Amino acid sequence: MKDQNYSLEFDRISYLLNPEIFSDKRITVVGLGSGGTPACDHLVMNGIRIWELYDPDTLESENLVKHPRMRKDLGRLKVDIQKEWIEDRNPNVEVKTFAEDVMQSPNFIESVRRSDLVLSCSDKKSVREFVSDQCVAAKVPFVTASVFRTGIGGEIFGYIPSQTGCYKCLQLFSELNQLDLSDDALGLTEDEESRIYGLDEKEFRASGLSIDIQMIALIQVRMALSILLRESTQSMPTLKSNWIVYANRPAPGIFRSHFEAKQMLLKPQKVCYCTTSNHQLED
Repeated sequence: MKDQNYSLEFDRISYLLNPEIFSDKRITVVGLGSGGTPACDHLVMNGIRIWELYDPDTLESENLVKHPRMRKDLGRLKVDIQKEWIEDRNPNVEVKTFAEDVMQSPNFIESVRRSDLVLSCSDKKSVREFVSDQCVAAKVPFVTASVFRTGIGGEIFGYIPSQTGCYKCLQLFSELNQLDLSDDALGLTEDEESRIYGLDEKEFRASGLSIDIQMIALIQVRMALSILLRESTQSMPTLKSNWIVYANRPAPGIFRSHFEAKQMLLKPQKVCYCTTSNHQLED
C-alpha cells in the first residue's frame, strides 16, 4: 500500500459513503471502451482501489468521439491509459493490466476467482456470456451493461451467487416472455436503416452518442456499488432489482418516453445451470 498522504481525499462524500468499506475489494473490468472507462472512473472516485483490467485494444482516432480520454493517448493500449488515470486520481491503488481478449486469456479465470466483483463492459454478447459462465463457476458477482443499437437505451444486469439469476437466466426469461430486444425490434427510422444496414458491414456498430453510452455506464456503477454494499451497515439504500432496462429516448413499440426505466429482480430460472435446489423461480 502506498503512502496514505497521497491517497484520494474522500471528505466531501464520506457522509454519503464510507470508502473504507471498499479498501480491500478487488474489481475486474472486461472492456475499457466508451462504457467501461467511465464506469471504472466513477468506482475509483468512490473508493475502489484494487483493479484488474482487461482489454486488448489501443485507443484510435475514431474512438475520440465517444471515449473520454485524450488525443495524446492515441496508439496506446487502453489498459495502460486507464492504469495511468487510476494512479493519478488515487496513487494509493493496486492495478494489474492485461492487454488480452478474456476469451483467450490464460489469466482471466484466476482474476475472476480472486475478485469481489466483475464488470462486463464489452459490446459483444459472446463475451458477456463467457464472463457470466466464469463468474457462475467461481461464484463471484458480476454486473454487465450493454447499449442498444443507435443508443435508444440499454440493459444493465447484475448477478449475485445463490441470490439472483445469471446472464443465461436473463436470456431464458427474455426468450420465454418475448422480451429479447433484437435489432429488428428497435423501431429504426429509414435514415437509421440506411446508415446502419446500408453499409453492408456485419460488424458495424451504431451504439449511440457518448451521453447514451455513459447513461448506461452510470447505472452499471450504481448497481455495482449496491452489490458491494449489500452486506454492509452503510446507510445508502441498495437496489431491490438486478435487471434494469433504461430508455435514453422514445422508440416506437419499445419506449414511450425519455428516461423510462423498467426493472425487476430476476431469480434463477429452473432450467439454468446456475440453479441449485434452494433457488426459487421468480413469480
